[in-house]
Amino acid sequence: MPTRNIQYRSDIIANRTKYESRIDIESNAIADKTWSHELFLCCDDCGLCCITALLPCVTFGANAKQIEAGSCCFHAICCLIPFINCIFLQKIRTQIRMRYGISGSSFNDFLMVCFCAPCTILQEAKQLKLEPGDNIARTW
Repeated sequence: MPTRNIQYRSDIIANRTKYESRIDIESNAIADKTWSHELFLCCDDCGLCCITALLPCVTFGANAKQIEAGSCCFHAICCLIPFINCIFLQKIRTQIRMRYGISGSSFNDFLMVCFCAPCTILQEAKQLKLEPGDNIARTW
């Protein structure tokens, strides 16, 4: 008589709990990364700092293009429209943060772009400049 592999409900629940806890631990480790540059440290790359201070829409458009979120020109124009710019800035910042496993929240991203947009754009550009797989060469 062949033996059957019978699992009782309690065994399945115990194994599922172990599995879920292992996943939670791994996902927290992945999202522990922080931004490569602090928000207000902008003077270490003087060229990028000047471009972003004078024309933040150019740097923002390049950031959007680099993460393949759409057209550089479209995002640059959206950056110039009041109130709409906060939505687009937050969207791109959240995509960059999610792509590189940087801890944070969408709400925090929204507050950052509303109150300190040029600094967040510069921080994103520096992050994209350092990460492997860049598809745009930044020359400034």
